[in-house]
Amino acid sequence: MRRDRTSKRAERRSLYTNETYNQARSALRPDQPPIPLAEGDEQRHFEADLFHEVLDSHTDFTEFAFGIRQVQPQPTTIEMMVESDQRAGRLLSRILPSYEPDGEVHGMPGLRIRKYTQRGIEIHVAGRRTSAWLTGVPAGAWKRHEHSALEHLSDMGWRPLWRGPQQWSDEELAFEHRWNTGSWAQYWQAGAWCSSGLLRRLGIFQTTTPADAVTGYKGLGINGYEGLGPVRWCIDIIHRSGIPYRSEPLVAALTDPEFGMPVAPARHLDAIYTEQTENCIRLDDETRTGLIELRFQTFNYPSLQLNSCAPEYRKIAEGVERRIAVLSEQG
Repeated sequence: MRRDRTSKRAERRSLYTNETYNQARSALRPDQPPIPLAEGDEQRHFEADLFHEVLDSHTDFTEFAFGIRQVQPQPTTIEMMVESDQRAGRLLSRILPSYEPDGEVHGMPGLRIRKYTQRGIEIHVAGRRTSAWLTGVPAGAWKRHEHSALEHLSDMGWRPLWRGPQQWSDEELAFEHRWNTGSWAQYWQAGAWCSSGLLRRLGIFQTTTPADAVTGYKGLGINGYEGLGPVRWCIDIIHRSGIPYRSEPLVAALTDPEFGMPVAPARHLDAIYTEQTENCIRLDDETRTGLIELRFQTFNYPSLQLNSCAPEYRKIAEGVERRIAVLSEQG
C-alpha cells in the first residue's frame, strides 16, 4: 500500500474511532477493511449487547459521546476507552450479571471477566468466542469498581454471577431461555451487524458534529415495515443555541462505501412520516434489519455552559467547548 494512501486511510479511520493517527495506522491491514467487521456471529452478537448497555448506562454529562473516549476495533475484539473513573464504574456495574432472589437476572447473562492487566480488563461471554477490552482508567480502578459492585449486591441480598465458574449458571440459562429465544432473538440477531457497526464507529459522533451531548436508546418499532421491522437505534444529537447541526458530514460518514456501514437514507419512510424534516434523518439497509435514527436538537444544558456549570462539571464543560470550537472552525 502506497505511503500516501495509507496515511489518508489512517486519518480517515481515526475520524470514526477517535484513535490517534499512529494507532489508526498501525491497525490497518492490507487484507481487511479499514474498520474491520466483527469476526463471527458470536462476537457480533456480543458487541450488539455491549452497544445496548453503553447507551443505557450513559446517564451523566460527558465530554465524549456516550462517555467513550475512543474505540479500537479488531476482527476478534474491540477496545473501549472510557473517559473517566465515574464512567468506568457505571458501565462495569451495568454489564456484570447478578441474580435477584425473585428470579430476575440483571446485567449481561454469561458475561465474565477474563483477565485484569495493566491495560485494563478483558470481558467475554463464557463458552463463546467473544472478547472486549475496557480501558481508560488505571488498572486498579477496575478491581475497585468490581469490589464496589460486590458490596452493593451484598447489601441488597443479590448474588453475583460473574464470580462463579466459567460456564453459565442455572439462573442465567433459565433467563436466557425465557427471554432471549424465539422470534425476539431472531429479530435482535438479524440487526446485530448495525449495533456492532455503530459500536465500532462511536468516535464519529464526536469528530463530525459539534454537539454538546449525544445520547441514545433502542426505540420501538415504527410503521413502514413488516413485522417487528428493523432494530431501531435512536440517537439524539443535541447542540447549544447558535451552533449549526452539520448533519451532512455525519450522514456522509455513516454511508461511506469504504469506512461506513451498508445503510442509506430511508426514502421509503418519507411518505409515511410527512412531518419529517432535515432534523430527523433515518438510515436503513436493503434488507430492512437495522435502522439508525439521527435526531438533531437544540438545547442549552446549564451544566455544559462554562458560565453556569457547577464545579464538578467544569472539566467536562471545558472539553465540550474545545471540541465545539475545533469543529466550528472546520465549517
